[in-house]
Amino acid sequence: MRALWLVRENLTRHPGGDTTQILQSAQALRTRGVQVDLCSEPRPHLGGYDIVHLVHLDRLWENVPHCRMLRRERRPAVLSPIYWPPDEFDRAGRAGVQGLLARACGSRTYENLRLWQRWAMHVAQYRSLHSLRSARATFRAGVRYVLDTVALLLPNSHAEREQIEQRFGIRKPAVIVPNAADVATFGPPAPSAGPRDGVLCVGRIEPRKNQLALIQALRDKDIPLTLVGQGGRFSRAYERRCRRAAGANVHFLGYRLPEALHALYHAARVHACVSWYETPGLASLEAALCGCALVVTPGGCTREYFGDDAHYCQPDDPASIRTAVENALRGGASDQLPQRVAHEFTWEAAAEKTLSGYTLALRP
Repeated sequence: MRALWLVRENLTRHPGGDTTQILQSAQALRTRGVQVDLCSEPRPHLGGYDIVHLVHLDRLWENVPHCRMLRRERRPAVLSPIYWPPDEFDRAGRAGVQGLLARACGSRTYENLRLWQRWAMHVAQYRSLHSLRSARATFRAGVRYVLDTVALLLPNSHAEREQIEQRFGIRKPAVIVPNAADVATFGPPAPSAGPRDGVLCVGRIEPRKNQLALIQALRDKDIPLTLVGQGGRFSRAYERRCRRAAGANVHFLGYRLPEALHALYHAARVHACVSWYETPGLASLEAALCGCALVVTPGGCTREYFGDDAHYCQPDDPASIRTAVENALRGGASDQLPQRVAHEFTWEAAAEKTLSGYTLALRP
């Protein structure tokens, strides 16, 4: 089988959790005999492929033109949506001018404004009006066009599938593909692992990840906090706010490769991801696999993955974040979660589910 993955054009230039998800899933599929090619061209050549795999429900400036080609050439396609409604984040967490617009206009209008901005940036980048032929006037119309085009969805959770169905009123066949951690790199902790200390937070520094609230929650506490990650592409001002708010207990390490993350995860007692939403966040899975106690928020599909094996807090409440961190430090990590992640949430499991999705999509 030959699969063409149509990915965002800055996938490796501005890496994120989706970069890991795409590269690891593609490699795991290749070990199962699937030829996977990644393409970020605005006008890809679809010939010779059995199936086309789209990624990101909300990158409509890329995927709507792709869907126009898919329809014209009658090519079967699937979609990994990696989507969660941003309403709560828009209302209370989005920062800067974007935050002002989102709160002044409301999430639905802001979605449309952001979409038109990205269409314009896309056209300017490629110096072509070709993609505008496929443009849809509203975010909702574009999403419905993409959903109507693909044969099958590959969401990361049942909760994600339900959110898409409720928000856009379209029910599609779906195979749930778990997000994952690399067991070979991170591995369950050895029984003789040394003493752990402090709180670790791994992730791109940006308003959705909410590091500023974590810093504020622990500002007057003698709790070491280490932040690993670079400022997001449009979040330099937010990163500066985080650095200004940080006390002596906070350390910024910047981006780290997985091999370095392994040591950091195994040295930390708690990993805190206080994002406004996650699906469910690769760093939390990696940290759980390494034996960290988890602090997460209920936004997204975290409960579906972690159940009672994590400490939950509200992203807009520093007192709630502080209490969850303190409880996690006292209580320690779940004994069963590393083994459950190593068994259920692996890239091999993700590849198996993806391949079964391909088979269903290609069924006459």
